[in-house]
Amino acid sequence: MARKRVHEHADERWLLTYADMITLLMALFMVLFSMAVVNKGKFDELARSLKESFSGPLGPGGDSILSVGAPIPAPNDTPQPDPLPPIAEGSKPPAPAETEETKRALESARVAAQLQDNSLKDAKARIDARVDEIGLQDQVETQILAEGLVIRLLTDNVLFDVGSATIRSGTGPLLEAVAQAINAVGDNPIRVAGHTDAIPFAGNPHGNDQLSADRAVAVYSYLVDHGLSEEAHPDLGFEGFGERRPLTPNDPKTGAGRRNRRVEVLVKKIDYVGEAQSAATGALGTNAVGIPQITPAAPQIHP
Repeated sequence: MARKRVHEHADERWLLTYADMITLLMALFMVLFSMAVVNKGKFDELARSLKESFSGPLGPGGDSILSVGAPIPAPNDTPQPDPLPPIAEGSKPPAPAETEETKRALESARVAAQLQDNSLKDAKARIDARVDEIGLQDQVETQILAEGLVIRLLTDNVLFDVGSATIRSGTGPLLEAVAQAINAVGDNPIRVAGHTDAIPFAGNPHGNDQLSADRAVAVYSYLVDHGLSEEAHPDLGFEGFGERRPLTPNDPKTGAGRRNRRVEVLVKKIDYVGEAQSAATGALGTNAVGIPQITPAAPQIHP
């Protein structure tokens, strides 16, 4: 018996595609609907579960996923070097200022500085007393400044005649008192400086420089010849500044600034404490920790 063949019509194939599309649209609508209606309690539980999964330990004694590995630098961040491990407390070298020898050296330096101050005050008092006896209070000034003891001797009608570098007779007691007083102040550096006003020498542009230097040499020599020991004070010197360091404004036309005609004797302070501190933190000096040996000069009190 022969079979009957069934023929399909080509215009009915679209039904399959249509059915698939309707199924997909139905699934899409269901997903959209489920997303629109959120159960807050379940959503919070899901968020907490995800947080615990990514931040909690991976296993016994393990680190969390978010805490392992190096941090990711921002685009503009420069990678920083790893910090050095801390030094164990017992391995730190002792600071020089904390050693017993350094402490003793610094204390010795403070004592030396105090003795030096006392010596400078004693020298100033002796000179002031002698000036009062002679009656030259208006011509001699003494000050203790940060740099040391300054003895200012005005030259007009006291030490020199105008334009002269020869010490006048009658000034011996004053200069002798100065020499003996500053000689008792340890081995401090001493400078004798000559100064003039701004009135120029006729035909000699360097006349004031020469005059100030000559006067400094004259006072220096007189002090050395009358009590100031060059052996006890190896750092002695003299210099002339002319009119370049005035005390008051110079006016060559009116003659103002005569107070600038002077000779100054400076007994410089020694910075004992500063030298000790520098030695403690600097290169090695005369002993194991680099602290120089300090021998302060005790003040000598004379009647």
